[in-house]
Amino acid sequence: MPNLEDLTVDQLLAHAKGTEGDAALLRQLAKNPETREIMQAAIKKMAPSTSIPEYDAKQQVRAEINAEREERLKLERKIMERDARDNVRERRQAIKDKYRLSDTDVTAVEQMMVDDKEVNWTHDAAARVYLASRQSPTPTPATFSPPTYDMPEKDVWGKGLGNRAALDKIAMNQAFEAWSEISSGKVPGLGGAKAH
Repeated sequence: MPNLEDLTVDQLLAHAKGTEGDAALLRQLAKNPETREIMQAAIKKMAPSTSIPEYDAKQQVRAEINAEREERLKLERKIMERDARDNVRERRQAIKDKYRLSDTDVTAVEQMMVDDKEVNWTHDAAARVYLASRQSPTPTPATFSPPTYDMPEKDVWGKGLGNRAALDKIAMNQAFEAWSEISSGKVPGLGGAKAH
């Protein structure tokens, strides 16, 4: 494009009319608060040394706020980490005291919690499972013998065949006799279990 000094008056007027719409649009963008800062940022990007006090002040305040926010987030992370460490330490001590576990046992409990990802373990639940897995099963006492019952004679039931009332009476008598045997202690292992 030729220099403006080289243009005639008519050419200058034509040029001014052509740029009039652009100037109006730029004025609108500059007046609108939503687009003003975008324009200022674009100017700063194209010419960083340009002084725009309004924009520069906002950027300085934002930089200070961001720095403060970063420091606050660091502090919050430290506090959360400390609280988590204290919480784990308290849980470890609680299971050590409650179940009389050693440091090695606590390490094994926590290893079980880490290894079994299907269960969301608490320290207490994991400690109980750990202790249960270490106990050997209680052997059955040698003196225990399963109860034996003598079946009634067939002819006892034969008397009631075909007669429902007679069968019911026989059944009641047999149940009473069985209960008497159990209550009297004749059946090994069950006499002492009688309810009072």
